[in-house]
Amino acid sequence: MLLAELCYDPGPIDGLWGKKTEKAVIEFFYDRKKRYIPPFDKKELLSIRMRKNRSTFNGAKICKISERNENKKALVDMSKDVVIFANSCCEIPDGIEWQPNDATLGYYYEKTANLRFKTDQMFMVGASSKPLNFKKALENHQVIDQEMAESTILSYLYYEDDVVVYDALPPKGRFSIDFNNFSYFPSHSMGKSITSYLVGHAICQGHFPSVDAPITDWPLMENTLYYGQPLIKLLNMQAGDTHVIRSGDGAFIKTRRNIHGNAPLLSAVKNPKELKNTKPKKAATFAYSNLTADVIFNFIMHRVGGDFEHFISNFYRNKVKIEHPVFLWMNPLTDRSNNPSINDRIKQGAGQYGITATRYDFLRIAIAIMDDWQNDTCEGKYLKEIYKRRVHKGKRTDRWDSNDRRFGKTDFNRQTKRYAGQFHSEVVGLEGRQILVMNGANGQQIVIDMDNSRIIAIGAVKEKHYDTFKLGFEPIKYGRIR
Repeated sequence: MLLAELCYDPGPIDGLWGKKTEKAVIEFFYDRKKRYIPPFDKKELLSIRMRKNRSTFNGAKICKISERNENKKALVDMSKDVVIFANSCCEIPDGIEWQPNDATLGYYYEKTANLRFKTDQMFMVGASSKPLNFKKALENHQVIDQEMAESTILSYLYYEDDVVVYDALPPKGRFSIDFNNFSYFPSHSMGKSITSYLVGHAICQGHFPSVDAPITDWPLMENTLYYGQPLIKLLNMQAGDTHVIRSGDGAFIKTRRNIHGNAPLLSAVKNPKELKNTKPKKAATFAYSNLTADVIFNFIMHRVGGDFEHFISNFYRNKVKIEHPVFLWMNPLTDRSNNPSINDRIKQGAGQYGITATRYDFLRIAIAIMDDWQNDTCEGKYLKEIYKRRVHKGKRTDRWDSNDRRFGKTDFNRQTKRYAGQFHSEVVGLEGRQILVMNGANGQQIVIDMDNSRIIAIGAVKEKHYDTFKLGFEPIKYGRIR
């Protein structure tokens, strides 16, 4: 018992982060003259654990059960090797040593999937009248069955030579909801790759001259570090913005305001502690930037202008041929309008790169990418151009046989050496193959092997807690799980 043993009431033990849990954490830090800044992660947990250790004597609790509330439940139940906390919004923290229990996994899946109903933060694209259909020659494998029954993976698809070979979902009864082809999967950074693919379409339709087009003719971005930089710099995450937002982070360094879910880019460009009057760092190298991806998406919206709704609808409905509506993430406007117009979103820079779609619609996006590449279309030439101009990530890759994780293997992000315009590339063990990888938070991964017409599409609720090697690497390398 942690917060409860320190006389704070985190609420009932249900495996979920709620208002009572957050209130207890806020009170804990307030009593120590500190301010709690979400999300709740390992640092906060360590502070609570250290305080708890100092507050016991020979195993006896210092506080009495009646001091605050009779309902004293642990924030973390270590006896079951289950972490039952999560951050203040919608994601389970990274780097935890134990796999969250099924109640937590199911709850946070629903929490993120249901964000698509927030009209002020979503833009819906309707389904195609003629969705892409699939041929299936399904095979089973005991590794897949075990992973779907025990790990954090929620959807698994393997596609080869126009045929779906593996198709798996969790067994019925494992979670409070049953997963099917109508289930939605939200993704952060796979949306970065889709945003890059949209850049290719914008170029081919004449909205940009090339990947070297500078970010100009955009009043919103004037007097910021991004203005005047060529698109390829932003696509390859070399915009030099690490003094504004740390690599991989989601909040501005000086204000700690999260870039998503609270305000459009307009708020940042008016704030001298965020983007106003900023300059890019010189000789910038690769640094994974969530903010840069948002800027790219909003630049597309700006250049396409009032035709954006047709542009994005044509992409998903006629090019990708989605079967179900797709939801594009947006930031709320400054006036918090519940039904903002697309023009207002463009003016304020309210676009995000995130996306929520069904499992087969994610596969349809990957198939469109592969078809363009293999048929050498205009968009395919764009994909080959950003692949040719890929950059070194500048960090050590993991080994596929690494056993430093208790429940799963490293993901494809850490198994790729280069970055190709919002796609990961050069997979360890698959050198020489032309492969593009889409990798998102919470374990969403899509791998597209252009040379062998193979695609792996994985939907999950927690990364690094399933066997990426067996489910991802082996089918791409050998055509099947071995």
